[in-house]
Amino acid sequence: MMKKICVFGTYKDLDAGQKGEIVRLGKLLAENGFTVVSGGFGGSMEDISKGAKSAGGKTIGVTYYKYEDTSKGANPYVDEEIKAGNIFERISKMMEISDGFIVLQGGTGTLLELAAVLEHINKGMTPPKPIVAIGDFWKGVAGNLMAEKILDKGARNITGADNCGELLIFSENVDDALKKILSRLGKG
Repeated sequence: MMKKICVFGTYKDLDAGQKGEIVRLGKLLAENGFTVVSGGFGGSMEDISKGAKSAGGKTIGVTYYKYEDTSKGANPYVDEEIKAGNIFERISKMMEISDGFIVLQGGTGTLLELAAVLEHINKGMTPPKPIVAIGDFWKGVAGNLMAEKILDKGARNITGADNCGELLIFSENVDDALKKILSRLGKG
């Protein structure tokens, strides 16, 4: 069965350099046999899907429509759209179907997605799955603050980590992120 990597990131368009790296990441994930999962709309979600499709990969968009306007639909690079009723159902579905997570620069929605995955692993509600954050964007919040939060006993026994900060793997760039996700999933 093909493994799925969920990529969290902003719905906003980023600068050309960042955009190009996200497209490249999508391509690299597909070339390494992963299905790419995202929120299915624009910005980095579209860029990651575009990259995966450029390499012949499969993409899944887990969407929810805030204002009941479904006329726009998922971005054109999504092969399969899974519609969720709200943001919490969307995050739950992403966690359920994904084998690992890559976190890009984002806003409050991305923060909510990252926090949900960390909490579900911490409380034993989902099995441990690799979470890789690219760049320095999340280090201040997730690295420093979460490093002090001790994991629940069950999560410590399962993951071998002592604190939430150890569940999140930081990477410098796209290539490093791919190497780390492959390693954690036994493909590297």
